[in-house]
Amino acid sequence: MKVPAASEATSLEVKMTPMIDVVFLLLVFFVWTSSFEKPEFDLPSSIVQPPQGTSEVQTADQPVESFDEIVVRLIESSGIMQIRMNGQAIDSADQLHQRLAEILALDVEPSVVIDPDGSITMDDAVHIYDVARSAGAARVLFATDDASDNAVSPQVAP
Repeated sequence: MKVPAASEATSLEVKMTPMIDVVFLLLVFFVWTSSFEKPEFDLPSSIVQPPQGTSEVQTADQPVESFDEIVVRLIESSGIMQIRMNGQAIDSADQLHQRLAEILALDVEPSVVIDPDGSITMDDAVHIYDVARSAGAARVLFATDDASDNAVSPQVAP
């Protein structure tokens, strides 16, 4: 039996390219599957505790009300338009702008629903829409009454 000589032995070589490909694929997989949401302690709430290990305690007053949707109701009584935001009376469009800006400064993105009565002019409704948009609301919607839309049916001429 012939014993192989040392000079005839082939060198053992490690290919790095497949290993780098696998590492790159794992990196892409974990980046795509990770969530980029805010941690719960960053969201405004009166219950949330700061994370352990932080010595700074925030004492800012946090709102108790949830702002999933803000309903701005426009009502006309005795010729004067009244504004109600989530049931609370608002004195003017400037005060509405200020309150909406305060809510939107909390980094919440609620939709603002403008619900005008039938007697409110389009000019007033569009003015309130512009106030909401200038306060920073990204999603401003108008509410409609389906009952009044169905009450008037178009007549077809014979």
